[in-house]
Amino acid sequence: MKKFCSVFSLLVLPFIFMMQVSLTSCEKETTIYDTVTVIKKDTIIIKDTALTVDILTANAWKMQEMRGVLGNSNRYYLRGGNNNTESLDNEHISFGSNGTATYVENSGIQRSVTWSFSNEARTKLTILFSNTPATFTVTWDNIRYKNKSLDYDNYYRDGNLNMFEHSRQIRIPR
Repeated sequence: MKKFCSVFSLLVLPFIFMMQVSLTSCEKETTIYDTVTVIKKDTIIIKDTALTVDILTANAWKMQEMRGVLGNSNRYYLRGGNNNTESLDNEHISFGSNGTATYVENSGIQRSVTWSFSNEARTKLTILFSNTPATFTVTWDNIRYKNKSLDYDNYYRDGNLNMFEHSRQIRIPR
């Protein structure tokens, strides 16, 4: 019986082992689809046009929008708007290339003023008002010329009312 077991072992065990390996070693084929989408985006920076004397003197400039504070009072104006705190429909300024300008108040009163750029980059401008009856200096700062409009911060101490004013203003050609 010992012999039979050993012969049986020699014949049957390898057969069983081969059957097990052949039956269990099946591999499934798996197809993996790898899709990669690359999106490239470029950023285009459009710089504001540098403000020149030619641009400034080419037109009279009327107020499009103004938001600010004079003393302790809010100021707001939007051309054609309904919630304005004051009318600036007729107000405008015309700059001359010689450093003079004509400022027209909303009431129609004309004032002769002088102006000059305050820095080389031409992003700051000062306007001197004389005899209104007081004399005071208005500063336009952070001037940007974009979309054919002037956008700037406006500030001054009103010598007639003895109040400080600061506003953001946008002017368009008249």
